[in-house]
Amino acid sequence: MHRSMLWGLLVLSDFLLLALSAQAQGQSTSESATAVPFDLVSDFLVVAEGGIESLDGLKFIVDTGSTWSAIDQKVAEKLRLNRQAGKMMNFDRYIPIEWADVTNIRIGPISAERARVMVMNLAKYSQFAKNVDGIIGLDLLSRSQTFGIDYTAKTLYFGPPEHSSHRSNPGGFLATIVVQGRPVRLCVDTGSPDILLYENRLRKRLVNLRTEGEPITITMGRIKGTKIHLPEVSITGPKQVITVVLIDGPEDSTMPGVDGYLGLASLHPKGIDINFAEMVLAVWWQ
Repeated sequence: MHRSMLWGLLVLSDFLLLALSAQAQGQSTSESATAVPFDLVSDFLVVAEGGIESLDGLKFIVDTGSTWSAIDQKVAEKLRLNRQAGKMMNFDRYIPIEWADVTNIRIGPISAERARVMVMNLAKYSQFAKNVDGIIGLDLLSRSQTFGIDYTAKTLYFGPPEHSSHRSNPGGFLATIVVQGRPVRLCVDTGSPDILLYENRLRKRLVNLRTEGEPITITMGRIKGTKIHLPEVSITGPKQVITVVLIDGPEDSTMPGVDGYLGLASLHPKGIDINFAEMVLAVWWQ
C-alpha cells in the first residue's frame, strides 16, 4: 500500500491557500536557516531525528498533510503519558485515536515546551511507519517562519522561529490545480507518494470526466482506489496527462472545499519551500 490510513490525518480549522509555482530555492534555505539531515524512505517519505522529553534519537516522519503531530503508543508508554480517547477524520471516515500532552517535543531548532499530540499504533496504520516513533505535523512545523525540503541534499531547512504566541494552527495548505478546465483544491502533502482525488467530489465538478487507458483497482490499507490517467491537467504550467488515484471522499459537510491530496513526491521536485509568515509555497526543480 502507499499512504495507507495514516497519511490522511487532517483537521481543517482554517485554510491557507498557497501559490504553487516553479522557482529557484527560496528563503528557507538561506544562510540564516538551520539545516537538519533526513532519510528518504521509499523515495518519498521524509524521516528525521528528534526527541521528546528524556528520549532522544527518535525517528519522525515530517508530514505537511498532518495537521497535528503524533507519537506511537510505545513512546507514550515509555513516557507514562495520560491519554484521553478521541477520533480523527481519515479520508472518508472517523477513526479512533488517543490524545496526550507532552513536554519538550523537538526536531532541529523547533521545539514546543507543551504540545497536544495524537497517540496511535503507527505500524497498524501504515507499513512505512513500522520503524518510526512519530509524525511531525503542521502544528510544529509552523513554529518556524519558513521551512524547506531539499530532496537532492536530503536536508531540511528551518528558518527563524515564529514569534507570535497567538498564532493558530494553520490547519491545512491548499493548492489549486486545473483539471479539464475546472479548479480542484488539494491539500499539499509531503507524506503521500500519489495525487489522491475524492472521486465523488471530482465527478460533481466534472460530469463528463475524461480519462485515458484502463483503470486499475488498487488497495491502500482499508481503502480501495482506482488508478487512472487524467488528461488536460495544469499544475504549474502547460496541460499534461497525470496519474492519480481516485478514492471515496467524506460527506459534503466534512472537509468542505477539499478535493483530495496533492502528494508532492508525484511531481518529482528537487525541493520545496514553505513560507508560513507570508503563506506561500514554492516547488522547485533546479
